[in-house]
Parts: sequence; C-alpha cells; structure tokens
Amino acid sequence: MLRSIASLAIRQAIKPHSCISRLPPTVTPVLATPAGRTFSTFLRHSNGSANTCVMKPIAPLRLLDATATLPVLQTQPNRTVIKFSLRKGKRKTVKAVVKRFKRLDWGGWIRTISGRTKKLWRKRANRKRRLRQHVLVNATQATLLDKMVTKYWKRPRHYINDPYAPYHSREEFVYTRRKPLQ
Repeated sequence: MLRSIASLAIRQAIKPHSCISRLPPTVTPVLATPAGRTFSTFLRHSNGSANTCVMKPIAPLRLLDATATLPVLQTQPNRTVIKFSLRKGKRKTVKAVVKRFKRLDWGGWIRTISGRTKKLWRKRANRKRRLRQHVLVNATQATLLDKMVTKYWKRPRHYINDPYAPYHSREEFVYTRRKPLQ
C-alpha cells in the first residue's frame, strides 16, 4: 500500500500535467489526511517548456503513517482484562472465556475443538468423532485464562449428572492426587 502510494506520487511528479488533479480519488484522501500525508508542498516548476511537479517530503516515509490510514490494520482482536471496574473498583471476568472454556476442579481448562459443527457433510466419520471430543489447554493458556476470570469462576461446581465428573479428579499426577498410592 505504502509502496504503491509512493510510486504513484513519483509517477505523477514526472508527468508534465498537474499533480493533484491527476490522482485517483482513492489516493487523494490518504494524502490529504495529516497522518497519511508524507509530502508537505507541491511546487510547480516552469523551467523552459515543460511544466513539472516536484514534491518535497516532510519526513521520511514511515510504516506507522501507512497503518494509521488503513482501518483494517487498526481493528485488532482485543482480549483485555478490566483491572478496575468503575463502580466497585474490582476486576471483571472476560465473558468469552466463560462461554468457550470450562475449568476443571484441579485447575485445568478444557475446550471444544474449533470448527466442530462446520461442513459436517464433508468430514469422515472418524474425524467427526474426534471433533466431538474436548481437549485440554496447555499450561501457558491455563494461566492466562485464570487471570481472565475472577475467583467466582474458579470455585468447584457440583452438578447433577455432570458429564465432566470423571475429569474433575486427576489421580495420575503427583500434585493433584487426592487418594494415596497403594
């Protein structure tokens, strides 16, 4: 994007016609905005018979100037934690974490595999079976998810006919074992 704007500006500067009137309408607002403008003045030299436009740059071309004009690059996914709420000054839970993940009693987090309901007509039976299963997140992701929820969501929950009941205990691991070895 930045290279095409610069090359278009140089091409227009070499042509003997007027610079600004020849720019396409998609580039003109980019050059007109303060963040996207890289040339301060348009000077018209009339030395001899050829009228040429010369552009003098304000500063060297920067990548930040190009990204400021592109709305696509400005909208990034946002996973922030509200550290202080306005009413009580407490941390808030990120609701997307509660919707997408489940915390097990021993501190692990499980999730479903992404794309498990899409284009099922195209997938084979063994792949569909694998997509119905849940997977554990790794330790780094579990730490991040613990930071994104409050202690209310970290407490163990007890439900009738809980399908996750066999996964709430982790007896094979030394630090989460509740029963002694026999």
